[in-house]
Amino acid sequence: MSTRKNLGTPRQVLTNSFVISKLPKTQYWQYEAITGAVGVLKNPRRRIEVMERLQNHTNARLFTPRCIYDGAVILYSTHELQLAGGDSQTFDVNMSDKPRLDGSAPTRGALQVSLKKVSAETINFNALQDFIDGRQMKQTAQLILRQAPNLKYPNNTRAFFTKDAGIQGIGGGLELWRGYFQSVRPTIEKVLVNIDVSTAVMFKEGSFQSVALDVLKAGDVRALDLRPDSAQFRQLKSFFKGVFVTLVHRPGHKKIRGLVHNAGNYQFDNTTVKEYFKKVHGCTLRYPNIIGVQVGSKDRDEVIPAEMCIIAPNQRYTRKLPAEFSSLMVKFASKNPGERLALISAGINNSITTDQRSALDYQNSPFMQDAGITVLPDPISVNGRILPTPSIYYGNLSSSSSVVPRDGSWNMINQTFHEPKSLTAWAIVNYTRVNDNTINRFVGTLINACKKLDVSPPVTSQSGSGASSVVKDMRSIGQDVNNKTKRLPELVLAILPVSSADIYMVIKQFGDVHAGVPTQCVRENKIAKANDQYCANLGMKINAKLGGVNSLPRSGALEKLTNAPFMIMGADVGHPAPGMKNQPSVASLVWSYDRYAVKYEAMMSIQHPRQEKIDELKSLVYAAPVRIIFFRDGLSEGEYSIVGKDEIEDIEGAIEDIWRDKKLKMDKPELTFIVVGKRHHVRFFPKSRNEADRSGNCPAGFVADKGVGNPAVRDFYLQSHGGILGTSRPSHYITLRDDIYKNNTDE
Repeated sequence: MSTRKNLGTPRQVLTNSFVISKLPKTQYWQYEAITGAVGVLKNPRRRIEVMERLQNHTNARLFTPRCIYDGAVILYSTHELQLAGGDSQTFDVNMSDKPRLDGSAPTRGALQVSLKKVSAETINFNALQDFIDGRQMKQTAQLILRQAPNLKYPNNTRAFFTKDAGIQGIGGGLELWRGYFQSVRPTIEKVLVNIDVSTAVMFKEGSFQSVALDVLKAGDVRALDLRPDSAQFRQLKSFFKGVFVTLVHRPGHKKIRGLVHNAGNYQFDNTTVKEYFKKVHGCTLRYPNIIGVQVGSKDRDEVIPAEMCIIAPNQRYTRKLPAEFSSLMVKFASKNPGERLALISAGINNSITTDQRSALDYQNSPFMQDAGITVLPDPISVNGRILPTPSIYYGNLSSSSSVVPRDGSWNMINQTFHEPKSLTAWAIVNYTRVNDNTINRFVGTLINACKKLDVSPPVTSQSGSGASSVVKDMRSIGQDVNNKTKRLPELVLAILPVSSADIYMVIKQFGDVHAGVPTQCVRENKIAKANDQYCANLGMKINAKLGGVNSLPRSGALEKLTNAPFMIMGADVGHPAPGMKNQPSVASLVWSYDRYAVKYEAMMSIQHPRQEKIDELKSLVYAAPVRIIFFRDGLSEGEYSIVGKDEIEDIEGAIEDIWRDKKLKMDKPELTFIVVGKRHHVRFFPKSRNEADRSGNCPAGFVADKGVGNPAVRDFYLQSHGGILGTSRPSHYITLRDDIYKNNTDE
């Protein structure tokens, strides 16, 4: 390790990590919940309900103290269970308290759970280093910490959500709830629990009718008199599938399997639904002609009128959030650093709920008490540094001028692009009702702000009617430009409505994939009030898309790197959206091909759904200079040693192939392989307003490489950008191999 660790201005900050002052004092036996109903139940929450019923009602004496269940197949116990078969036992778990007429236990709702002792050593936490190294120990500690709130609140196992922490309706039958993320994180010489504010989308609780009308944005119940072939019926059917309802006419809850139209007049067994409810339950349906819900299995179908259903509480919406709600989600989830830290402190201290118990309630968790774990209530401080800010150079190298960013931003007034491109053969396609005068005024501002680009007026402009016309529009406007200039378009600028994800996607696919023509999209609300600053920022995007270079970053470390040919590479794997099946994952690779690493090429490959390791990395990397810095996005902690190791070997294999095939005699390139993590919950909070940037966050360039790092790898956290909205998320850099810098973290 390098001893040079003094670069930058020291800065002490708070972080959302809390010391676990006492580790579990006991050992844990493991039991596998095998086959039976628990093994086949798909809903984790339902599995947890069954295991809770087993412990609380079926055999409370055996399961005292209570065991911890991971929601999948493993049960952890602080004592060795005295099972009937020695190491195994099967239990009949009755999910209903209602006895049969003969007094015997009910058969309906009875499920089987089989437990089998795992033939492995017990888990204990006697040695801190063993805990740090042992993934199984860490997993057990996570469960101990999360078990009590996860049994009480809706959760995704890693975070739980409660109305007490904050709630906001957003329409469309949905609500936003705040909650708390918890994760045990070993560091050098101590163990921390990382606590953060989290957000979930929840189904709105209430009558089925009111929620359905909210989805349709309608106010009259007659809007639910729908035919199966209508778009609204299909919309509601998709929205409610799998949602649980409680019933007005009798106890119980049911999962919605589908919808039926004209539910009151639905016929079965020589009667109708409305006649049945009148005769059996004494209920006269007020709206027999509107939709109803299908519940039960396919071979035992049951239809319940909408007015007899209530959307059950505490149900998470796990599908992709509709684009129309994205801005509300961002606004609700964004809290400045002071507000965020206050919410976290309220969650761990006694100030969040009406009964004066904290949401996390560590002091009263029976699982924490049984284990003997104690968490200190104050966030820890860490010592970090503010790194020197690199300069940004404009103009050509012989007459360049530098700008030093402040708080991560800078003003480029009177600056000339390092490598400007001209824009003469371009066109506009308008998908809005913005008039020609407004467009002409915008174009004039753009040309004036982009003099350094040498922008000419557009060759032509056309109107488009929507996503279905994009391909025709693009071909037509491309032909028009070609006819007038004898050249293909250098750029197509599209003016889009405020909500236009469908049009945007088709434009980008046609321009980037099919035609190879750069496109620039702007929203109509930006056009009307476009000023010099907005148009100058637009000019930077356009110049880059035309192959120009706006500016060059310059620093000592970069100057040292450019002494020999080098390449910066970046890789990631994009996975299908939640709920999408049989869709492939897409591996992407980009690499720099100029001296200053500001110009990039890209390649992609398709692989099995949700597979993180890049199958074709070796073939994608079949080109190499003297030095390679490889940034890998998207790897979790558990994938560092597996996926990271495999991919480093693939890169080495590609280099070996190149040197062999081209019969090269020079030294093989040095490789630095860095994983960049962004899906984490570590945050940093300045101790005073004087030490923060304008947004209240730590300044751009703040780095923390001690105190919260992973003890098993060489890592650091860096806030490389100035804050804008909410609390900044630092990037987490994990160096898995470093030939170039020889582990000099500062460089």
